[in-house]
Amino acid sequence: MIISKPNQAGINQAIAILKKGGVVVYPTDTAYALGGIYKSKKVGNKILKIKNRTDKKFTLVAASLAQVNKYFKLNACQQALAKKYWPGSLSLVVSARFAVRVPKNYLAQILAKKSGQPLIATSANISGRVTIYDSQKVIKEFLGKKYQPDLILANGCLPKRKTSTIVQVFPKEIKIIRQGAVKIKF
Repeated sequence: MIISKPNQAGINQAIAILKKGGVVVYPTDTAYALGGIYKSKKVGNKILKIKNRTDKKFTLVAASLAQVNKYFKLNACQQALAKKYWPGSLSLVVSARFAVRVPKNYLAQILAKKSGQPLIATSANISGRVTIYDSQKVIKEFLGKKYQPDLILANGCLPKRKTSTIVQVFPKEIKIIRQGAVKIKF
């Protein structure tokens, strides 16, 4: 497990690891995320082992609405919500397995942009444990474990914020799956 600063060298190292199918811990606008290229089954399985979980549903982060549109078909309501709340802490369910958002955090955006596709962005902790906002606590969470991330971009303490709001859009209804930082106004 490599510990790196989120400077240019650390970002380049993280991008190289992501492109090779590795798993990286990185800061987002809500908390530290554990992630990798979302289309890789190998990456998804490794993240499940690291987190000690079986649920294969993940939140993703993307660099921009354009990147989301490249990989997912958003309906008119989803497009409107994205334009209103992105970048920000609103995740839109886009498939049976994924919800996606464009975060406000520059590092998360640049990793998705330079990796060329959205990244898994599940909380960087063992399943069932509290959300982590401090890179030193992330390091302790995974140090000595059988399954570890390949790299941690240690950006110190992040402000404690609520997780993202996850919504599913139906033809005549918006269903809130998880209430988080964003309050949807109907």
